[in-house]
Amino acid sequence: MSDVLQLILESAGVRHQQDGAEQEFLPVLLQQAATDLRLSGIALWTSGDNGAALLARLGDDNCAELNTDVVCSAPIGEVCFTKSNSASTVGGRLLLTASVLAGQHRLILCATEGPPATEHGLFVRLADVFADLQRRRILDRHFQHSEADRRLNAVITQLHTSLSSDVVANILATDGSAALDCRRLAVARRDARRRWGVVATTGVSQPNQRSDASRQICSQIDDVEAGNPGDAGPTIVQPLVASNSWNDATWACVVHAGEPFEGQDRSRVERLCHHASMAFSNCETLQQSTLIGQLRRGLKRLTRPVWMVFFVVLAGFGLIPMELRIEVYGELVPTQRAFVFAPDDGTITIVNIDDGSQVASGKTLCVLKNEDLEVQLQSIDGEFAAVSARIAAIDALRGNRTSNNDSLMSAEQVELKQRSASLAMQSRIVMERIKQLNVVSRIDGCVYGDRLKQLLTQRPVQRGQFLFEIANPAADWQLDLRVLEADARHVLAAISANDTNLSVTFALETSPETLRETQLESLAASTDIDERGTLSTLAISRVGNADFQNERPGTGVIAYIHCGKRATAYVWFRKVIEFVQRYTWL
Repeated sequence: MSDVLQLILESAGVRHQQDGAEQEFLPVLLQQAATDLRLSGIALWTSGDNGAALLARLGDDNCAELNTDVVCSAPIGEVCFTKSNSASTVGGRLLLTASVLAGQHRLILCATEGPPATEHGLFVRLADVFADLQRRRILDRHFQHSEADRRLNAVITQLHTSLSSDVVANILATDGSAALDCRRLAVARRDARRRWGVVATTGVSQPNQRSDASRQICSQIDDVEAGNPGDAGPTIVQPLVASNSWNDATWACVVHAGEPFEGQDRSRVERLCHHASMAFSNCETLQQSTLIGQLRRGLKRLTRPVWMVFFVVLAGFGLIPMELRIEVYGELVPTQRAFVFAPDDGTITIVNIDDGSQVASGKTLCVLKNEDLEVQLQSIDGEFAAVSARIAAIDALRGNRTSNNDSLMSAEQVELKQRSASLAMQSRIVMERIKQLNVVSRIDGCVYGDRLKQLLTQRPVQRGQFLFEIANPAADWQLDLRVLEADARHVLAAISANDTNLSVTFALETSPETLRETQLESLAASTDIDERGTLSTLAISRVGNADFQNERPGTGVIAYIHCGKRATAYVWFRKVIEFVQRYTWL
């Protein structure tokens, strides 16, 4: 490689580092070559079976206005001369040379020669350098598309492994967004009143229907359904139904990216939505074929205003007091439990535990790999070594008493030492983040999670994403009960009226024949959305650990909170009365 070409490459490398490593190197090298060789114009063309296409250009338009036949006739490894198609050409001759990319595909370098003549051998070698850069760009894009297709196929396979619509929605929102490399993917469902509600969204386990983000997503779906364009730019709104018609759609998704979708990215979104439509269709078919689905349709047909009025009249005759018991559902869980989240972005490479595994505090549960952190650490270490070498060189020069620039060296040495300390601190921070990729247990207990090794191994995760749970069954147990929003007022009124805690009667779903009693310990001060998608308030009751050593955390619980005496008719027909009170404005 000649000295001139080596100087051009080195200067382009320095400018590329100054402009930012995220910028491509090819346009930087193109500009540097035009500057050093004093070319008034320079352009890169690619030719193949479909003719020639302009790849990049700089300077005047002479090189970009050439006839494609002239461009395709450029010789490989030699330099030829031609004239521009423009009648207003000013300057030197147009130089043409070509280099092989792959097969019949070539890269053509065209330049307008300046006042100093350009060396032909240097021009040919410069074309070879541009051809090598273009081959690397093509290879990088091929690897990116192959990896994206592999991740998309894995998500599609997961969509068809479950017949639960909620599970399919969560897979689509979490794994689907990672496969499409988008900022957010939200899945919404239409209720009986044809109102959209968010079921799952990226980064949120339980979406709040009252939040601004959920309302904005539902508003976007309504706009697209009404006929306004919604799939332009960085957002795609798509009905998840085989007919692709909003009239038949029960499910919909909103895909939001940071930049507008290109052709191949849009085709991946359409492919994922197509398979999601089939997965939701299978879930709805199973639900309609079950006995519970048929009973729900029958109960909806029996709900008539005449029956509501009849039950309201009966409630007026309820004079006999009766215990008001609020029925709640929940689960039995240990008091000592810890939720394990992903400490950073990365890919889980090692999973050392499985469902039910006994772990001790400090044991490594799983290991994540983050290539970006490793590259960042190597970059910092390399820069630290360069700074250390420069400090050592300055110390050696200062030992030479004949040197006249000791003051300048001292200033530079102070600056380098500050830089060295900063790099050392950065290295420690990155090493600490890499160390945290080894997820360890904080407590002694058992691991609880379904198919952990199958679902987590080689899975990309985001920082803060939930992985699994660790609980200590040997400690005390408690009941996590979900009080519906409509029933919370009765519990609050009973708490205010009684000085002592309310009595709670409960039975486990694993042993429904055994009734147990405890007391309500606390009621949460806020209302949120539970795993069933309904608004509820968390109530906690302590139950000890004597009778629950053989139980599994998460065992279903049916409980009744005793809220004092009320009229018998009200206790019997409370649901109907509250329904009438709530919807009389309809």
